[in-house]
Amino acid sequence: MRAWRINWQAIADKNRALAPQLLEQNMRRLRFAAPWIPPINLMHIWLFWQRQPESANEALWRQGILVAHGAMFVFFGALALLAWYLERRPERVRLRQLCVSAAIVGTLGFATAISAIDQLITSNITPLLVGCTLVALIFLHRPFSALWLFSLTLALFLFGLQQTQGDPIVLLSNQVNGLSACSIGLLLAWLQWRNFIQIYTQKQRLQAQALLLEEQNQKLSYLAEHDPLSGLLNRRAFNTIVERELLRYKRTRQPLCLLLLDLDYFKAINDRFGHPLGDAVIKRVASLLSSQVRSLDSLARLGGEEFMLLLSDCDREQGLQIAEKLRELMETQLREVDGKAVALTVSIGISYLDAGQSSTYESLYAASDRALYSAKQEGRNRVKVAAPN
Repeated sequence: MRAWRINWQAIADKNRALAPQLLEQNMRRLRFAAPWIPPINLMHIWLFWQRQPESANEALWRQGILVAHGAMFVFFGALALLAWYLERRPERVRLRQLCVSAAIVGTLGFATAISAIDQLITSNITPLLVGCTLVALIFLHRPFSALWLFSLTLALFLFGLQQTQGDPIVLLSNQVNGLSACSIGLLLAWLQWRNFIQIYTQKQRLQAQALLLEEQNQKLSYLAEHDPLSGLLNRRAFNTIVERELLRYKRTRQPLCLLLLDLDYFKAINDRFGHPLGDAVIKRVASLLSSQVRSLDSLARLGGEEFMLLLSDCDREQGLQIAEKLRELMETQLREVDGKAVALTVSIGISYLDAGQSSTYESLYAASDRALYSAKQEGRNRVKVAAPN
């Protein structure tokens, strides 16, 4: 029995989710269709105005047709203007809903009235068939709404038919034909809704896939430029930044410093405590360095226990002060990591470019490397400076 239960809450939630798209689709279709109706009404009015009635019944029929099409002309003319007004006002949700509902009810109401009026001199119910078809094809209807709409249309048509058609045989035939016309409208409306749901679902799936693809591309782009362990820039991305900064230096002659940092005796940490703690140390160092650099500086992990820092708009003396501050920070903050006494220090090599000098990235890097080697040779846990060749 549970398989046959209807989840009304799920249906209501889906209807609420689709309501904005449904309203926008119907408003777009109304804006297109409404301006076409008044010219058609004028054509009917002109044709029926030319005809002179030959009997009282025909005169009544002609008068009813003229009144119905005149009312349709005014009604849809006003709807066309209202739809044009609401085109750039999506916030007027209630008025938009009322506009669409009026168009649907008005179309079926006029189709029913004209079909009933036609019974005065003919058995024709073509207006009802045309109205049901147009409403089903032009507008989107939720399934239950469509069922109520076309059921009410059929009831109104049968009532009007009783008032104007006196031939029992024709009455029965038109009752059956009216049922068929409303059923065709209902079927078309359901098919339209099904297509709308399929297109909407496919669009949502494509949007989700596009979003996922964008996220994956962003992750790949991030991984292509960042070290996965520390989250800092990798060597390739850092090299690109340094080359760009050197080009800027040629234009502005603002000084810069390049710092090469290497953790002292880091291999002993891995050998003694294992690589997991070594990874924790690298993350801790990256966090400490990141907390000290300025927004205009660039920090990277070159690999292993080596880091590099580019200080923009920073001369030799300023670079020395920053490097010494970083050295002291590492000495005090790396005494213990994850409860393990590691007592790590760092050696730093600096190269610099002051105003008026010229150099290449290769020369700067080589100078920083020489200075770092000198710091290691002189006992580690110190800062040394070297000028580029």
